[in-house]
Amino acid sequence: MISKNDIATYGRSFQTGFSLIEVLVALLVLSIGLLGLAALQTTSLKFNTDSYLRTQATYFVYDIVDRMRANSDSIVDGGTYDVPDAASAASIISTYQSCKGSTCACNAASICNTTQIATHDLGRWYERMQTVLPGALDSLATIDVDAARRVTVTIRWTERDISKSQKWEVLL
Repeated sequence: MISKNDIATYGRSFQTGFSLIEVLVALLVLSIGLLGLAALQTTSLKFNTDSYLRTQATYFVYDIVDRMRANSDSIVDGGTYDVPDAASAASIISTYQSCKGSTCACNAASICNTTQIATHDLGRWYERMQTVLPGALDSLATIDVDAARRVTVTIRWTERDISKSQKWEVLL
């Protein structure tokens, strides 16, 4: 006959460790959790990049608006900051590329009029935007200045193969 001590000893002898199935199930649960963390990290990185590009676009708007405020005579004189369409933007970029080493190289050593300063500001602005925002050269940013000195800046860029556009309105 089997005594109570024998049953306790017999039952314990088979419960002294993990079975292979338990270990495999634990590894499966762990691997699913790690895959979920990897997907979360990838998604976070993707949205972080998108946020960075939107922040850079906002920075560019503040930059050009500040330059327009500093050269406000140019807005009144002839509206040289008014770039209503892509053709006008391409013309300004072309003008800046042809004169950036001479007449519109507005720096501490040269004296420029308001139109040259505006050409310099816009040319450098487009140049920097091309290096930071992907697809900024494909669809150029526009600046619309109305008679009430309300400025509407529209910047376009490419985010994960999707064209993005953001519009800001500022009163100078």
